[in-house]
Amino acid sequence: MVAIPVKTNKEDPAISPLFGHAKWFAFVDEEGNVEIKRNPFDGGINVVSWLLQGGVDKVITKHIGRKPFMLLSSEGVKCYYPGEERITVKEALQKCQKEECEEITLENLERFLRH
Repeated sequence: MVAIPVKTNKEDPAISPLFGHAKWFAFVDEEGNVEIKRNPFDGGINVVSWLLQGGVDKVITKHIGRKPFMLLSSEGVKCYYPGEERITVKEALQKCQKEECEEITLENLERFLRH
């Protein structure tokens, strides 16, 4: 299951520049079905716990905090960066399928922290 923070609950929304404070998350299953759910939390570890409970094993995000990244990483969840330009869920998924998304790692995390 892939989780992507998004700006709205409309069809094929744009990715949010926020992670934990995003109002909505798109959840994409193995068949490519997308379900958008309201984020019940306002940042922090609770958002990560919610994603993990939902079976998420991959996150596509523009920015992420150190603590959420470390927790996701410790649970084996891979995080990917689709680029800074405006991009929709469908476009980001296609980009990652073509291996054009950069994996966020401990070594490059500083570039993706929200300051």
